[in-house]
Amino acid sequence: MASRLCFNIGFLIVASVGLLHGAYAANTYTVGGDLGWIVPPNSSYYEEWTSQSTFQIGDSFVFNWTTGTHTATEVSTKADYDNCTKMGIILKDAGVKVTFKDNATHYFLCSEGTHCEQGQKMIIKIGDGIAPSFAAPSLTAAAALSALFFSTLAIFFLN
Repeated sequence: MASRLCFNIGFLIVASVGLLHGAYAANTYTVGGDLGWIVPPNSSYYEEWTSQSTFQIGDSFVFNWTTGTHTATEVSTKADYDNCTKMGIILKDAGVKVTFKDNATHYFLCSEGTHCEQGQKMIIKIGDGIAPSFAAPSLTAAAALSALFFSTLAIFFLN
């Protein structure tokens, strides 16, 4: 009986470590780092900033600016981004936090004056950047651990 209990506890520990191994702690990024979300010193600034990190589902981005009037406008296509099309979801207040829940590519630009044309725009690629073609069910690590724990208890008490 004691050996069965030890086996079950050992199995639970090994399975828990396996499930948590792939767990990811989401990060919060301040867009542009110390510079923030302003007209950059060069047109490739935000491209260089995004290339320094790999962004994952659940990560958040804070659009901060302390001087001037800016927006964070999310446009829907690469063509709109390339052409600085100033129509889309507009975030007008500094300090807005945006969290992404799916793999996808997001295009942001400032819709004030010629800020976009001066380089105040960026592409945020979440995961592989490709949006899923269907809504896959998700199982969180906590739910998986709960199911594993109760299954182990059931096996223990039924044997």
